[in-house]
Amino acid sequence: MTEKLFLTDMESQKHNEYMALALRMAFGKLGVTSPNPAVGAVIVKNDTIISTGSTQAYGMDHAEVVALKNATGNLAGAAMYVTLEPCCHWGKTPPCTDAIIKAGITKVIIPALDPNPAVSGKGVKTLQQAGVEVVFLREFSQPAIDLIRPFKKSILQHRPFIIHKAAISLDGRTATATGDSKWITSPVSRLLVHRLRGCADTIIVGKATVEKDNPALTVRYNDFTHEDEKFYESRLYTVSGYSNSFISGLLELWKTDVTHDLKKIVIGLPKKLQDIKLAGDSNAYFFTTQKEKNDLFKRDDYAIIARLIESGHIQFLQSDSGVKQVHELLDILHTMGSMIAVLEGGATVAGSFFDSGEIDQCMYFYSPILVGRGKNVIEGKGRQFIHESMALHDVTSIFLGHDILVSGYKESYQFEAV
Repeated sequence: MTEKLFLTDMESQKHNEYMALALRMAFGKLGVTSPNPAVGAVIVKNDTIISTGSTQAYGMDHAEVVALKNATGNLAGAAMYVTLEPCCHWGKTPPCTDAIIKAGITKVIIPALDPNPAVSGKGVKTLQQAGVEVVFLREFSQPAIDLIRPFKKSILQHRPFIIHKAAISLDGRTATATGDSKWITSPVSRLLVHRLRGCADTIIVGKATVEKDNPALTVRYNDFTHEDEKFYESRLYTVSGYSNSFISGLLELWKTDVTHDLKKIVIGLPKKLQDIKLAGDSNAYFFTTQKEKNDLFKRDDYAIIARLIESGHIQFLQSDSGVKQVHELLDILHTMGSMIAVLEGGATVAGSFFDSGEIDQCMYFYSPILVGRGKNVIEGKGRQFIHESMALHDVTSIFLGHDILVSGYKESYQFEAV
């Protein structure tokens, strides 16, 4: 790729302004576009922004096409800033490169290549062969890649990206010995969790959590006060460590209007489904084992179970071990279009995901309290030796008043040179 190495101060400032806007638009679509990546695009002509666009729901227009449709007038000679290499293949929609070339765009500025093997580098070559100049904005590679980590796992491994969220006491407990956990962390931290849910397409819990809390697993900003919101509006938090654009988005650019439906996944079949909120939720799915199927007709709530089985909201896993069940579940969720899943289950469920190697990001909210004997964060088989531990990379820590959020990834950010 031809890369422009030297920019004037004015050019650099403009580049940054336009690409930052495109990234904000991409963040605003997280959770909506799955299994496609959330992408933002900005069209500029004569140093003026004339159009913007972001990727729509799966099967609908990509960001580049939305921006082109939103534009008015002649686009010949215009430049497009887009947060990911434009696609050059037919999927649910036509290639974005064709639309860009047809519109007369003469320059495309990108910060990252598409990890999809069907595109990676080919979109750039298609544009260049048509006479479109491609500029690689290297200084925005990290923030752009942070937003597409889930897509990278989805497209390469065909499984959703798992974010393990937990509220933890300073001595490592998620609940007391009696199971009491409300509330370990402050409202400010819990508000951020709802912002996190707003960026996901799936929430995963175990049946024990459902039986104990009977949760709705929804995004509820109305549960919080203006003072909680003001904490973020006034930027009273302190961030250190890895500069993470996804975390920055949660802190600064969160979505007030969550328009997509979250899939709610329950591992195991809770007792007394007639009393469980999720049993009546069209977006909730229960996964249990095949060997438990024959005993279900004995339950008092079998009429509800039969209805959920017929509608596909109870499914049976064939695997007989926790690790294999996690892999089977994630394979199924991928076919359902899941790309970003928040794991909110208890220690047993978290242990199965940990043992299977399927936790991709940890977001642990620590509160300065001591509980003593209580519930752990992760159970399962664990690791026998410290040197076998799962090391976290690209770690960010945030002081949220009295609480501390620590975020880290299983894999580090990787810059892919062109």
